[in-house]
Amino acid sequence: MKLVAPVGNGQVLAYFFARDGETLGYLRGTNVLRVTSAGAETRYAAVGDEIVSGEFDLPPLRGATRAAVVERIPNLPDREAVEAVYARSVLVIAQHQEQSGAFIAGPEEDVLLAYALDVCGERGAAEAFFAWALLHRRLDGLLMWGLAQHLRYNHQSGVREEYERLKDGPGPELAATAPDLPPADLAALRNALNQRTALDLFVDEDGADLAAHARFLLTVHALIPTLKGGEDYFFEHQAHAQEIHRARALYGGAFHGGMTPAGDDPRREVEVRADLEPSTIAVEPAAAGRYRVKVATRSGKLWASASDPLPGGQEFALAAEADPPDWTRDAVVYQVMVDRFARSNGALPAPGSSTALYGGTLDGVRDHLDHIASLGCNVLWLTPVHQTPSHHGYDHEDFFKVEPRYGGDAALKRLIESAHVRGMRVLLDFVPNHTGRGHHLFRDAVAQGGEAAEFYRFWQWPHYYRCFADVISLPELDTSSRRVQEYLVDAARHWITEYGADGVRCDHVAGVDPSFWIGLRRELRAVKPEVLVLGEATGHFDWLARYAGRLDAIFDFDFAHMVRETFARRRVGLVDFAEWLDAHDNAFPGLALATLFDNHDMNRFLWMAGGDTGRLGLAGTLLMTLAGMPVIYYGTEVGLTQRYDGATENAEARLPMLWGADQDRELLAHFQKLGRLRAQSPALRRGSRRTLSVDADSLVYERVLGEERVVVSLDLKTSSWSVVDGSGRDRLGQDDVLGVGPDQRPG
Repeated sequence: MKLVAPVGNGQVLAYFFARDGETLGYLRGTNVLRVTSAGAETRYAAVGDEIVSGEFDLPPLRGATRAAVVERIPNLPDREAVEAVYARSVLVIAQHQEQSGAFIAGPEEDVLLAYALDVCGERGAAEAFFAWALLHRRLDGLLMWGLAQHLRYNHQSGVREEYERLKDGPGPELAATAPDLPPADLAALRNALNQRTALDLFVDEDGADLAAHARFLLTVHALIPTLKGGEDYFFEHQAHAQEIHRARALYGGAFHGGMTPAGDDPRREVEVRADLEPSTIAVEPAAAGRYRVKVATRSGKLWASASDPLPGGQEFALAAEADPPDWTRDAVVYQVMVDRFARSNGALPAPGSSTALYGGTLDGVRDHLDHIASLGCNVLWLTPVHQTPSHHGYDHEDFFKVEPRYGGDAALKRLIESAHVRGMRVLLDFVPNHTGRGHHLFRDAVAQGGEAAEFYRFWQWPHYYRCFADVISLPELDTSSRRVQEYLVDAARHWITEYGADGVRCDHVAGVDPSFWIGLRRELRAVKPEVLVLGEATGHFDWLARYAGRLDAIFDFDFAHMVRETFARRRVGLVDFAEWLDAHDNAFPGLALATLFDNHDMNRFLWMAGGDTGRLGLAGTLLMTLAGMPVIYYGTEVGLTQRYDGATENAEARLPMLWGADQDRELLAHFQKLGRLRAQSPALRRGSRRTLSVDADSLVYERVLGEERVVVSLDLKTSSWSVVDGSGRDRLGQDDVLGVGPDQRPG
């Protein structure tokens, strides 16, 4: 057959056939077809609901940049060819999916296509197909197999209930029947490459062979090494996200991370694919103190990006002055997951499902401010209180409404006012990277397209869009859009001005456009000068350091990892830990550090320590006697643990808070004494630190500020500790020194 190429966007699809004297070619990574005849070139693309020709801005490469995943396959021959066919496979399958969710494909192929999209991470497209199939397609074993695979990837899928109803009957025709899947070996990949056309297509007598493209994608993914899961995955996933962003940008030609410090030259941090033979890199001013980066290459000019390339270029901003609020040096933070903490009208239910709703409320938190204050905590961090269908709130459905289950707007105002009366600040969780699928913005985006869809990272409306970690329930906002950035800043400002919050803890910092943080920090300071912007940022050290001037503070997840490995798991020796601590003391100038050893995304420390409260006591002493903002995760101070090991999203680490007789009173007393000691000791909050001695069993260090000197000793062998002041007294071992008599001890 003659050379044939499809072009379309899911709403329309056209096939072009080469005539005598014509050549067909795709513009890299796009669905734009280039037809050359007698020296003249015409471009064709699907725009809206029609095929247009002529000169036009190229569509973004977002869908094709999934091909960057090919870089993870070790020792792969013909890597460039595999990458090109991978990109073409994703795009051509997308071209053949209708707005209804159906594929322009036979019933023996459609489930295979949806499965391949699931494996690639295009969860929305697969979900759309299965939702359509349950209403319009014949039910058979192949469909049931596909549904079962889809639900493995998508725990919050909207088709789960119908699948559960059908899976046990009514007849044998619904027994899951798997299709023939390709072998996971390089020979199959090489064989497939030999079958492709000059346009990187697999074809049959009817046009594009979609099943062959699906099998190619599945073969590639079978060869990609599996990422390590389990609780340690948390410490790696944002570093991995940074690498994904870089790879996708380089697929488009040029990467600029956009994290340039004030006064530095952004051009020095631009990376261009060597095969493009770059000649010049230019920084072009954009509005509001921002800039874009244009690169001239032998193939023409292109814009650098921090991730998926954007038409017209991505806006970047230089960092501002790094000056965290001074109060962060005296802060001790208590993290509360509202649904799991307390309610004012009775106890929470006994632990059952780790993902169920337990009924905690904001008034319940307010009723227990005494408990929080007794730990020396002067900052309360609430995980998301936005309107949400879940226990955790990171799939929120409205940026401006408080979840009614928690008590609504009035309850949040009561809690913040009560905290302020006690001299306690309040941080509210803010999620600028994504929303839930039920958010009104996302519903509008899917229903309306156009400007509504521009709020999210669609690369082909309405089924193809980016999700956080490819989780279908968490579609990503397009934070590179100035319109979206302004909306998010308005939302964050609302929580500060309307409710009186003192700052925001920002979720998944690595996923958000780097220029966003400049505007957010500036605008929040305009309404509350001492506001705190605290970011959940993990990843490479040099990258994290560049958040100075963009964020005020970051969580010290490297500290968490080392403490867990040393004191809970005992995999790192105390000498190595002390060496790491010495090097880490001044790792992030210009950033306040929130120190912690567990939170809602990782297994609890006590679980990792095998239930040994002595190890937890050691870690708590370390946490509360080092610099930074210590963060106590609710329940850690009373011995709350979990029932089994968790994985990436560890809901098992979010069981209901322990109250009354269920609490470990000795452990609680230890944390309360630590809190009082830290509050009374400027040296522990603001002093310098120096290691005095270390061996396999013990670590001794001092904290010094002016005339005050405190020596902290930790003994791993005996699980004992002491904090000795200049008079030689153990401040933890003598309650009266802390101003508490024997009859007033906690508990």
